[in-house]
Amino acid sequence: PSMPGRVLNAFSGDELVYNKTLGDWRTHNGVDYACTQGAAVAAPVAGKVVSAGAEGNWGTVVVLEDAAGRSWRLCGVADPDVKAGDTVTAGQKLGTVGTVGCECAEESHIHVEVKQGESYLDPAKLPE
Repeated sequence: PSMPGRVLNAFSGDELVYNKTLGDWRTHNGVDYACTQGAAVAAPVAGKVVSAGAEGNWGTVVVLEDAAGRSWRLCGVADPDVKAGDTVTAGQKLGTVGTVGCECAEESHIHVEVKQGESYLDPAKLPE
């Protein structure tokens, strides 16, 4: 999958990692990709938009479902250009880089999670 930038915080799986914003240790179920505030966020995969909107501390979240049935959550996408029911191609603009409230002590980034059923997968380790 095409990802926006360098990895700021890696996927931790079951391992606890320190969250600078919340000041505690928790699992990090996704990967934080550093990117400039206001830059375009491209769809990492082709798929269907399940939802696009505000989700509490996560800021604005765009959720995609790919052909394999995996769910991709991109957190921190401001001004989404897509809505539920839309079909997107890989690389299509989803919106711009905003903020992730529960990770706001970090530099500007997009938080990406991938779930297959109830299991979290490491987005950085998925095949193209």
